[in-house]
Amino acid sequence: MSEKVGSGIPRPLQQKRIIDLSQFIAGPTAAQYLADFGANVIKIEAPTGDPIRGLTGNKFGSFYIRSFNTGKQSEVIDLKSDKGRCRLDNFLETSDAFICNLGPDALVRLKLDGPTLRKRFPHLVITLISGYGQDDPRGCMDTIAQCEAGFAVLNADSGGGPRLSTSWPVDKFTGMFAGMSTAMALLDTPSGCLIDISMMEVAASMLLGPAALAVSEGEQLSPPTGNGDRASAPSTIFKCADGFVYIYAGLDAYWDRIRPYVNGEEAGIHQRIANADQFEAKVQTWVRNKTQHNILNLMKELGIPAGAVLTPAQAVESIRAMRPGAVTTPMASGEHIPTFPALFDGRRIPRTAAPFLGQGKRFVSND
Repeated sequence: MSEKVGSGIPRPLQQKRIIDLSQFIAGPTAAQYLADFGANVIKIEAPTGDPIRGLTGNKFGSFYIRSFNTGKQSEVIDLKSDKGRCRLDNFLETSDAFICNLGPDALVRLKLDGPTLRKRFPHLVITLISGYGQDDPRGCMDTIAQCEAGFAVLNADSGGGPRLSTSWPVDKFTGMFAGMSTAMALLDTPSGCLIDISMMEVAASMLLGPAALAVSEGEQLSPPTGNGDRASAPSTIFKCADGFVYIYAGLDAYWDRIRPYVNGEEAGIHQRIANADQFEAKVQTWVRNKTQHNILNLMKELGIPAGAVLTPAQAVESIRAMRPGAVTTPMASGEHIPTFPALFDGRRIPRTAAPFLGQGKRFVSND
């Protein structure tokens, strides 16, 4: 499915073919982004399929396979057989890039490790995703990376208990870095290259953020703040009469505006951060008997960032109301396809539903 020149939707990878030998989230997400920008992505699956196909879903299949594999076709190859391996080699010979997140030991056994592939297929952009780098065979999952990268402690509750983030941020950020790196190499490296993506490095880069600089320079991090913001106060979730609201009142200008309403004292940002509980208690007392609607209206008048705490179902409805066509696109069957979250001259990148095992692209939609 090609786009007309001048349509506003960028398709710089339209002449590229990508072999996606990956499973679960990180690798498939990387290849999905390449498909978004025009690449022909072939998802290679064992006869039993990507294991993620067996995770929770409904009559349309696993929610997970359908979230991270749009825009692809599926080819079943048994890599344990000589015939299957030969077929994969034929694909690699005639393709532009290879994305894989099998473990380093498995890659060596299959002769799909980076050095071997670079020698056999020097034209390929080869992107290998692992937990700790290609020299370390240990397995890794998103949640393990969150823990070992220090994020679970950085994200601890106010009592110091480590907390994980849901929705697999390490996997998704790893997919974004892998996809972006592969795309840039495809567009600017005609002789191919080997890209080594480590989930641990991605986790440190994206989830630690300023904390990585602080500890690298010998600074001590402040104690865990739970839902509070490390860089400002009072900025957290508050319970109101009909739910919860987040109020970001922690910068000096915002505190000066809300202070008269909450009977707060004059105090600079460093004093407020050091005594965050005291200042948050002032705001909590003030919001306790007020509705979300009233609080948010006043915050809007005062120019203080704030938002309601919504359930996922409420949030999806709200986002769709603000941004028509956002979140998912319905098909005639009732199945939904996750949408690309950006507009290009007012248009969205068209996506096809994730392929059935061993089948081609699924173009059927309401278009």
